[in-house]
Amino acid sequence: MTWLKAEYEFGSLFSYRIPDFSTQYALSSLLPGPSTIRLAIVATAIETTGKVSYGEEIFQAVKNAKIKISLPQKIASSNVLIKRLKKKKDEVVLETTFGIRGYVHYSGPLRIYMEIEGGKENEVGNLMKKIRRFGTSDSLVYCRTVEVREPTANCIGPEEKLDGTAGVNKRFLLIPTRDINPDPEVKFEHVNIYSEEKAGRGISVLVNRFYKIPLINERQGKNYVVYQTSESRQG
Repeated sequence: MTWLKAEYEFGSLFSYRIPDFSTQYALSSLLPGPSTIRLAIVATAIETTGKVSYGEEIFQAVKNAKIKISLPQKIASSNVLIKRLKKKKDEVVLETTFGIRGYVHYSGPLRIYMEIEGGKENEVGNLMKKIRRFGTSDSLVYCRTVEVREPTANCIGPEEKLDGTAGVNKRFLLIPTRDINPDPEVKFEHVNIYSEEKAGRGISVLVNRFYKIPLINERQGKNYVVYQTSESRQG
């Protein structure tokens, strides 16, 4: 097994709707979730080769891979009022609506660590270099480096359950995200956008995962917050 470290710079503000929040009031997560990272690698495999079968091969390599991240020292989040066009039910015309959308800005690069096994380290590493966006079309990224390196002890990983241990002298920010269900019954067809097959009854393709981000300080105004994360988390 080999740990790969990839370093990404976001090209602009980005937005990831927090799971279970409405599209009308869509506050943003402060980081891409594990499923977003995995599927970005799979999508890149398909887009660069034109072979859906290769995407399935890479999906098997990254589906259950361990993921850890190192966040930049400062993260800014702002909420803005936006105008949207929404299709009326059972009609062709669009109507104008308003909503709130959260956007995030990093002070530095996002570092992603992924543990790969099965001899796919070089292939996955090359695909990580070619990733140009994580999930949404407004989350454009540029990969600065990919190298073989284990995560530092203080990098954070997604947690299945919350143990309630926030520490005595530390404050934590809890971030809910989604991940691919590790259940063997969840197949590539369930996430393949080119397939008409959907998840079978009783199968949950995505599961909840949580990140606990330790904070040193935060500063906020009417519609923005600036978080300062622990410097020890820089990897």
